[in-house]
Amino acid sequence: MSPLRFAPAAALLLALLATPGASAAAQAHDHTPGMTHQPVTTGAKPAQVGQAAFAAIAEVVRMLEADAGTDWSKVNLEALRQHLRDMDLVLMRARVAQAPVDGGVRMEVTGDGEVVDAIRRMLHSHGQALESEFPVTTAIAHHAQGLVLTVTAKNATDSAYVTKLRGLGFAGLLVAGDHHGPHHVMIARGMGGSHTDHTKH
Repeated sequence: MSPLRFAPAAALLLALLATPGASAAAQAHDHTPGMTHQPVTTGAKPAQVGQAAFAAIAEVVRMLEADAGTDWSKVNLEALRQHLRDMDLVLMRARVAQAPVDGGVRMEVTGDGEVVDAIRRMLHSHGQALESEFPVTTAIAHHAQGLVLTVTAKNATDSAYVTKLRGLGFAGLLVAGDHHGPHHVMIARGMGGSHTDHTKH
């Protein structure tokens, strides 16, 4: 997985906005009371069917429907929706103060209101996931408005890797790894996997 790759839905949105007449076409297809969607029977279909969270949930639903073993009595797509909301709050609304430390990088991640709770739910578990996938050590410290996450290379003498960690910074380290997709499926299946609530710590 490329740590800084754009989500496909975001890339599609940018392409549509750059297309002449896109704004007028979007206005022409606004939802109105009583409107019904006509099935598309010819031509190509778009790969993404909405903004990123919409598309992510839609993809998981297709996976669940394709699996004859899905236990629908345990499926919890609302939990997945709330998790995706946390991801958005942390990535887009948190404040980040980043500084190099010996062997890696220290990131003070703070916010206001619901952003604080989202930070605490996300980063504890994400630090553990980083350690399971990369040669790093993570440390979490309390902050009144969030958390302080420090990520250091296990081999502190590997200057190239240390430089990479600092270059990735908070955003890059947040999206790094291959655990996000399986994690989302676990949440949707009602098998746990949602981030522990550390809001009272």
